[in-house]
Formats: sequence, C-alpha cells, structure tokens
Amino acid sequence: MNFLEGASGLVLLIAAIVTIILAFSFRPMITRILGADKKKFFSGYGYVNKNHKIIDWMIRGAGIILIIVLAGVQISMLKNGGEVKWYLATYTVLFVMFPLTELLRAYMEWKHADNGNNYKVTLSEIGFLACLTVVIFSTGFFGAFELNF
Repeated sequence: MNFLEGASGLVLLIAAIVTIILAFSFRPMITRILGADKKKFFSGYGYVNKNHKIIDWMIRGAGIILIIVLAGVQISMLKNGGEVKWYLATYTVLFVMFPLTELLRAYMEWKHADNGNNYKVTLSEIGFLACLTVVIFSTGFFGAFELNF
C-alpha cells in the first residue's frame, strides 16, 4: 500500500495535526485539572533533585551505549545477508528509555516533590503517550504506512 492509497494527503495531514495538538496539549490540560505545578515548555529536564539527575543520566548513558552496540550488530547482520529483527533495532531502545526516564521522574516526584499531584501528571502523560503510540503503530498512522515487523 503506498502513501496515497491508504488515506488521501489531506486526511493524513489533518490526522497528523490533530495528533500533534493532542500530544502537546495533554500535559497542560491534565496539569490544570489535577492542580499540579506548571512546567515551562522549554524548561530543560526539570530534575527533582541531584539523585534524579544522576540516575537519569545513567539511564541515558546506558541507552546511548546500547544504541551503538545494536547499530554494530545490525551492520554485521546486514553484511552477512541477514535481516534485522525488530527487537535489535535501535529505535526499540528509545521506546524503552522514554518510559524508564519518565517512570523515574514520577517516582522522584512522588517521593520528593512539594506538590503531591506532580507524579500523577507524569503517570497520566506516560499512559496517554503509550496509548497514542499503540494507536499510531497499530494503524500504520491511520493507513499512511505499512509496517512490517
């Protein structure tokens, strides 16, 4: 199925715009509903404390090393005529790292933040983005792409 067979270009553009608006407006809406602390859009990582920063960077460093190792494995598999399995793809590391760092943030907010509702916002955002990711991948972004796993 090519790009225009599954959905017209206009429908795909509208779906992309709606998805982006939903993704970026969820956190401000849930923050207001739960009465959590507002976070500036480009405020950096917003670590709760020093331990949060150290553990977060340990996860990121391990992820970077794993991406480099998996890239080497993929190159050697492709050179030998094999095909790359989805679980060896480098993007899977990102799909694991993001929830890990956000779950760490939620835990640190639960244990150490002044406002007790901050961790609820983070957990809600993780759940929402996980659902959005499942919908996008299971539908091939609403018929625009054919995914071969």
